[in-house]
Amino acid sequence: MEKVNSRKKIAKLAGLIWLLSAATASFGVVYVRPKLIVFTDAAVTANNILANESLFRLGIVGNLIGQILLLTFGILIHRLFKEFNKIWANVFLTFVLMSTGVAVVNSLNNMAVLAVLSKADYLNAFGPEQLTALMMLFLRMNNAGLGLAELFLAVYLFALGVLIVKSRFVPRILGILLFIGSFGFTANTITKILAPQFYPATFTQLAMLGGSLVIPSILWLLFKGATENPRNTAARESV
Repeated sequence: MEKVNSRKKIAKLAGLIWLLSAATASFGVVYVRPKLIVFTDAAVTANNILANESLFRLGIVGNLIGQILLLTFGILIHRLFKEFNKIWANVFLTFVLMSTGVAVVNSLNNMAVLAVLSKADYLNAFGPEQLTALMMLFLRMNNAGLGLAELFLAVYLFALGVLIVKSRFVPRILGILLFIGSFGFTANTITKILAPQFYPATFTQLAMLGGSLVIPSILWLLFKGATENPRNTAARESV
């Protein structure tokens, strides 16, 4: 019973941290980007960022905090499931590490945008149009970096789905939803690279669907935690 209660507490804490991570990391993408960035007009984008520099910086900070929280979530989930299936728990944690690493490094592109727009003396060699073009290049590289992070995110969601389905610490349907969501993120990223003419409409919607399918798992962990299924005793793996 003590072990079950401990597992429930870990799961609830993981759910809370996952929720906070999703909220902080998505702030820049869901709110800041649509408000400030117009990818078809570099001049307007530059003016928007300069007029709302604090908001743009807040988006960067939100992403960094979100990645720290996500890494903490990964460690908690690894602890929760490693006794049941160490291999899939390790796969999950590895790709959480990869996703957070890519996302943190990708923040440098947005920091470079601020550097380009800073009007520092070392930028005097560039004309205004060159600077706005360079700014837009960094913004587009940031967009590409988001896609790469999504690819690793898709794998750790799939691994978490496997752990949920096999362990039955939480309802199996949540694992199945994570499977579906992982394919949405994968399709979005692969399409950006291989078939950009189809992007963003159809596959962006798939990625958004994938993101929404994560919500039930977050809420279940937060409010219900995890319990021991009687079948787990016989099914637990030693690896």
